[in-house]
Amino acid sequence: MVSATTYTCRHSLTITWSKAQEFEYDEDVPGVTTTIRTLWAKYEATSVATVSVEQSESYISTAALFSISVALPKEEKVYLRLPSNWRELYREFVDHRQARLDAADREAIKHYRSIVLEQIENDESDGVVLTSRFKLRNQAAVASSASNSGYSTPVRELESLRELWAQRAATSSYQRMLVGRQNLPVYGYRDSILSTIDKHQITIICGETGCGKSTQIPSFILEHELSQGKACKVYCTEPRRISAISLAQRVSEELGEGPRDLGSMRSVVGYAIRLESKTSSQTRLVYATVGVVLRMLESGGIPEVTHLVIDEVHERR
Repeated sequence: MVSATTYTCRHSLTITWSKAQEFEYDEDVPGVTTTIRTLWAKYEATSVATVSVEQSESYISTAALFSISVALPKEEKVYLRLPSNWRELYREFVDHRQARLDAADREAIKHYRSIVLEQIENDESDGVVLTSRFKLRNQAAVASSASNSGYSTPVRELESLRELWAQRAATSSYQRMLVGRQNLPVYGYRDSILSTIDKHQITIICGETGCGKSTQIPSFILEHELSQGKACKVYCTEPRRISAISLAQRVSEELGEGPRDLGSMRSVVGYAIRLESKTSSQTRLVYATVGVVLRMLESGGIPEVTHLVIDEVHERR
């Protein structure tokens, strides 16, 4: 019978520098406790033991090499100089480091995503409060409001807008688009809708999806007011930026405007979203995200607005 005794060895290694080093140590080495100071670094095996002093020294030396060189781009392949078994150990350390960094990246992305989502919710949030200024929809009322707010629409400008609208309504492109608009279900209620809006400060309009609420009702108001030479500024709020842009483009087309006219001096339609606004002094119908309108209200109000249309009201909470 042959008996053998196995001894387990644990080793420590201290590296001393003559001057402070600028590189970044990796202190998370499996099975090793690292102590980093300005001029020295100590590595001590705590949960790993070997069968010989030689193996213990090689293990702790590989751990120290990894800690010092893994973050240095120039030393990326230093481990290739090691014997095969210690190369495998070095790669295990690298895999452990990568898993740790990936986990940290996921947490960071999760954190930043929550910040972005919170910001989007704030930008697209509900809470627009209608005030009495939105019912001032005729020239006398707007003139009275202008005296208090400093906003005014010159008579000449109103006349020019009426003339512009008369010319626009007579164009073939407008008349061609009008035929298609008249086929929408909401068009049959045009007069009723306009009459109700004129008589009441707040009007709730319900209709099936696709009946033309988002495009036609703001257009009805715009056409009705401009055709009478009234001061008019309609804001239609949308919950999403893409909706504001696409609806503005569609309504501009339906009103007979050219493909590049939107937001220019040739157009009465524009849009306003976060970090981007396509409007001009001629703009009388603006599709905007709720966040934009809220910031306008917070920064002093929007006295020039005569009508505020809150679209997609079923999405509000």
